[in-house]
Amino acid sequence: MTSIEARLAAMEQRLQAAETRAQVAEKRATDAEQKTQQLVAAQQQTQTTTQAVAQRTTALEKKADQSSGFEFHGYARSGLLMNDAASSSKSGPYLTPAGETGGAVGRLGNEADTYVELNLEHKQTLDNGATTRFKAMLADGQRTYNDWSADTSDLNIRQAFAELGNLPDFTGALKGSTFWAGKRFDRDNFDIHWLDSDVVFLAGTGGGVYDVKWNDSLRSNFSIYGRNFGSVEQTANNVQNYILSMNHFAGPFQLMVSGLRAKDNDDRKDTTAISSKLTPPIPAFMRWSGCITRASTACGKGRPKRRCCTATGWVRK
Repeated sequence: MTSIEARLAAMEQRLQAAETRAQVAEKRATDAEQKTQQLVAAQQQTQTTTQAVAQRTTALEKKADQSSGFEFHGYARSGLLMNDAASSSKSGPYLTPAGETGGAVGRLGNEADTYVELNLEHKQTLDNGATTRFKAMLADGQRTYNDWSADTSDLNIRQAFAELGNLPDFTGALKGSTFWAGKRFDRDNFDIHWLDSDVVFLAGTGGGVYDVKWNDSLRSNFSIYGRNFGSVEQTANNVQNYILSMNHFAGPFQLMVSGLRAKDNDDRKDTTAISSKLTPPIPAFMRWSGCITRASTACGKGRPKRRCCTATGWVRK
């Protein structure tokens, strides 16, 4: 009897030990399941964070592609000219027989001055798609060869203007147009810089709108500029002139019509060789630009060639 009780007691102890081990194993399994759930949650959070980072990166790349930020542009020329006797020599693009009538024959490389232009711009694309632009241009010209030229400096602000374009509230012809105000060179000026020849040069202080689209092939620019055509050295504005321009583009054709008005112009008298009186014309400018493709047998090979040309004309009334 005692032997049976001992065996039963030993069996009970083994059962308790087995139950304890089962409880420990169950606890470990529960802990492992909790850790697995935590790992799954962390992985999901990591995926969500990765997607958010990817979306922000895409947005930043898109914003970077929209030409936002600061820009710097510059132009400068400087040089020393002398004649065959190793002394200073007159020079310039107008030092030709044609120069007396206002025609320049080449300008780069034969101007004995130092001239510099510094352009600072800031462009931005807003969240609603509208664009902004600010530009300031500083310029200075010197004819002295010395390194210190503050006493003869002509430093001035040639441009300072702001633009606001692609406004979402504008529809119809004004959709995608650009409004501007300030002092500037017109965006669509046309010149031959090497010859210092300004075919179309609108500049001054005023405001306007670019790219008024009437249809897919016809667009217009409208602007008003204020200028002084009197002596540059005088600040009394001998001729305060206002220029209202309408510039139309249809495919390769351009037609610009401008109206000019000067304050008190009719009361001025032509008393000097260089008159301060402005005869108010109504200038019209027409231009065609395009490319013509023609067959060529140059070098024995029938290669098509493209010739790009521009035809211009002025009409004054």
